[in-house]
Amino acid sequence: MNDQAAWEQAVATAGEWYSNLPSAARAELDGLLEEIMQLKERLVGLVTSSGSATTCRTCGGECCLLGKYHVSVLDVLAYRKTGVEPVSPDFSAGPACPYSDVSGCRMPPRYRPVTCVIFNCQLIEDRLTTVDREMLLEYEKRLRGTVNQAGHTSGIRLDRPLLLSCS
Repeated sequence: MNDQAAWEQAVATAGEWYSNLPSAARAELDGLLEEIMQLKERLVGLVTSSGSATTCRTCGGECCLLGKYHVSVLDVLAYRKTGVEPVSPDFSAGPACPYSDVSGCRMPPRYRPVTCVIFNCQLIEDRLTTVDREMLLEYEKRLRGTVNQAGHTSGIRLDRPLLLSCS
């Protein structure tokens, strides 16, 4: 099975699973997904406010290479919860991330994979203040805890890479 077929199968399977959740479990998971999306926005917003966009444009996205496995089941469920169609990957772009283009990530911050929102290269780290770094660590800790809680609530590994979930 090629990457595009695996993506389509995994998105469909995750969507079916989500639709079949009992309403109480889905409501609890939806609350956790909303919290996760808000934390992702805060993480990206904090880094962006430090002027990272200029650094990232200059770098060309070295951290985004080989990103096809970064999207998880959890990320697809966030799209499903909000009724937004997931970004359509371009697997022919390899080794570049199939979810980005020349202007950067095509996913709004709230839908980006955890790996993508918590990683900061040294160039970005150098731009952050001590207070910013402390806030990033706190947001990351909360994000990881909420992702774990969502996994316990659902009874499945939501942090598993989507493309590996159908194999």
